[in-house]
Amino acid sequence: MAAAVRGALKKAARERSTTSWARLRRQLGSALPHHLHPDDQVIVLARVDADTPVDEPLLTSLVAATDSHSAAVFQRVANQLGRTVPDDTHAARSQWQTDALHLQQLYRYK
Repeated sequence: MAAAVRGALKKAARERSTTSWARLRRQLGSALPHHLHPDDQVIVLARVDADTPVDEPLLTSLVAATDSHSAAVFQRVANQLGRTVPDDTHAARSQWQTDALHLQQLYRYK
């Protein structure tokens, strides 16, 4: 499941877009269960970004940048992976949006 989500997030970055869990479900079909508990979302996204280099933003930010319900999930994933995220919601959203733009540039030619 994590490999499928990682591929979908990379594709979103190459297409210069962000995504949501609903879009990922439509895109991945049976590879992603219809409903994932937030704890399961954290597990999947932590696996997605487990090998993300420290000098690159987390692919998870492509979900957090547009999906306000994913804020807590992103915070938990980032903390689990030793990344810092501002506690302030507005500052955190700004960081996710900046990270999403960085990822879109990074994956543009990958």
